[in-house]
Amino acid sequence: MKIGIFGMGYVGVVSAACLLRDGHEVFGIDLMPSKVDDLNLGRSPIREPGVGELLEKGRASGRLLASTDARDAVREADMVWICVGTPSRPDGSIALQYVEHCAEEIGTAMRETGGRPLVVVRSTSLPGTTRSMLIPTLEKASGLSAQSELRVVFHPEFLREGSAIADFDHPPKIVIGEHKPGEAAPLLEVYERYEAPRFETDLEVAELVKYSDNSFHALKTVFANEMGSIARSVGADARLVQEIFCADTKLNISRAYLRPGFAFGGSCLPKDLRAIIRFASSQSIALPVLESALASNTQLVDNFVARVLRQNPKSVGLVGLAFKQNTDDMRESPYVRVAKQLLGEGVELRIFDPGVDPNRLIGANLEAVRVALRHLEPMLVSTLDDLDSCETIVINHNIVEAARVEAWLAQGIGVHDVVGIEGIDRHAPGYEGIAW
Repeated sequence: MKIGIFGMGYVGVVSAACLLRDGHEVFGIDLMPSKVDDLNLGRSPIREPGVGELLEKGRASGRLLASTDARDAVREADMVWICVGTPSRPDGSIALQYVEHCAEEIGTAMRETGGRPLVVVRSTSLPGTTRSMLIPTLEKASGLSAQSELRVVFHPEFLREGSAIADFDHPPKIVIGEHKPGEAAPLLEVYERYEAPRFETDLEVAELVKYSDNSFHALKTVFANEMGSIARSVGADARLVQEIFCADTKLNISRAYLRPGFAFGGSCLPKDLRAIIRFASSQSIALPVLESALASNTQLVDNFVARVLRQNPKSVGLVGLAFKQNTDDMRESPYVRVAKQLLGEGVELRIFDPGVDPNRLIGANLEAVRVALRHLEPMLVSTLDDLDSCETIVINHNIVEAARVEAWLAQGIGVHDVVGIEGIDRHAPGYEGIAW
């Protein structure tokens, strides 16, 4: 294919080198004449292992052409990749002027040359940027309609400096957000020989994936360093602690606990988190990330209750009360906290949880319910049918079929879904997911 790359910085140059190696023709577009001169001589403007050699081979084959003129790429290319930077402003917000300028250049070149390449956005951008800024800019500059004449996708990159070629060749995933269905097809052809999970999704999901990745990488680094501070204070080898931690691929280095849902609870996580924070404090060690975890968990519960109360329900049905389904453990259950707050606002509660039998609750479990709810028995119901008279239903456990939820919605009962019942239209009137 013929591929134009706008922005010959780190991502643009590495992408150009790998695409040239794969046999594609590459037009490298940049505003800096010095970068253009380097590329046309087969020299790399960046320092990255293996990139210079690939660029030199591409130049020698005649498949690399660099220019400061966008028209050279837009006229001939099958697709153009936007790889310009999106740096931080002094206040921390994202600076999008380079992306916007790129869109203007490409749109103007489309108007002047008649070229209609697929526009592939690789520049890291916040959710909504492509739809609300880039596409309107393209439309205005080109005079074309995004609904019928323009093709735009968002395609995040996952390259690390120092191992960029290996990362390009072995991506953890290939993610393409489409403005219209089917627009990803030409780009997927570029990756036909690459082995990686493929995701064709909408623009906003693709944009947010990159931020989710980088935020989690930052969080992991800070978490490891906070645990390292504790280890050092007691003479333990933090490297060995984390080596053992990372050996657990069932729960620690895995998909576990990484699904959006409700607050954590139960007999372990809250108490152990409080204990390690208190211990660190006694050692004069600050753990701002771990300390914030408790506050964030509490805020999630408070925000959710506020969402339910905004509908002014007189009666609410809860599906599930224990901190996890198939158990009767109410110790620090976030759903007990929801129930307590709703009761405090004068809301009548009906609770269906087949795992909870008040006559079998003992010890700390019984005490947790007594402190929070006092009299549990009058609120418990024996079937889901007993919730049909409620104005709002909150689904805390995944023990409800989609047909039942649809029946509630059809009756005008509002449904708050914390667990994500499969088969439900998330845009259905009266339905709200916790994070969807």
